[in-house]
Order: sequence, then C-alpha cells, then structure tokens
Amino acid sequence: MRPKTIGLMACVALYLPHAGLAEDLSAEQRFTGSSVGFDLKGDYSNVTLTISGPNGFHASAFAKSGTPSIDLRQSGATQDGTYTYHLTAATNEKIQARTQLDNGRDPQATAQRVKGVSTSGTLHIKNGLIVKPDPDAREPQHKRN
Repeated sequence: MRPKTIGLMACVALYLPHAGLAEDLSAEQRFTGSSVGFDLKGDYSNVTLTISGPNGFHASAFAKSGTPSIDLRQSGATQDGTYTYHLTAATNEKIQARTQLDNGRDPQATAQRVKGVSTSGTLHIKNGLIVKPDPDAREPQHKRN
C-alpha cells in the first residue's frame, strides 16, 4: 500500500469511534475548590459524571435525576495536573432503534429508546484545588524559520 493510503485509513480509523458521540448536553460548569459539578440546562435523566486524571485516577458518580458531583480531594485526586471529565445523560426524546433483536420482549417495547447526549472537557488541579483558566492567557506562538 502507498503511504498516503495508509495515512488516510489511519485517520478514518481514529475518527470512526467518535463519529456517533453526541456533544450536545447543555450544562454549565460549577467548579469550586476541589468539587466538580454542573448546572444542567434542560430536562435530563440518568446523568453520569466521569473524571480521569494523572496516575490512573478515575472517579464516577451517577444520578437518576438531578446532577451528580465529585469532590476530587475526597475521591483521591492528589496529584496536580490536567483532568478530563465526561458528562452523559438521557433526554426525553425518543429515537427509533436501528436493530430489532428477538430478545423475548414485546417488539413495540424495543422499537424506540431515549436519545443520549454528552459533553466533555478538561480541568486543571494545582495544590489540590481546581484552577480556573486565565482568560487573558494566550497560547504560545511558535515561530517558523
């Protein structure tokens, strides 16, 4: 195979797992001290908040209704660095199921499911506390010679 073809195939393979992810959960960050929470802007259920960070840190919280929150310090996040959060939820909107499996249930019951939505981002911890990004900070400019 030619190098261009291999490169194109690699890009497609990296993109495909993310093609179906919905990034349309409307939520406002509520970060205070070492606590991560959100104010949801809509009617959502089955909300899951997952946070990952340095040295294999992982914490997760779930709420059937309302919004879960995680206190990073209480969950064992002791290292400074960048942490990634992922918030998922279900809406009241029904969507048609793509496959009809014969799982022994009523076919009408499995014909529709609720729509899932999500959002994700990063936060930074310094000295055990969440650091708000400086709005005046600029990305470093790299000069090309």
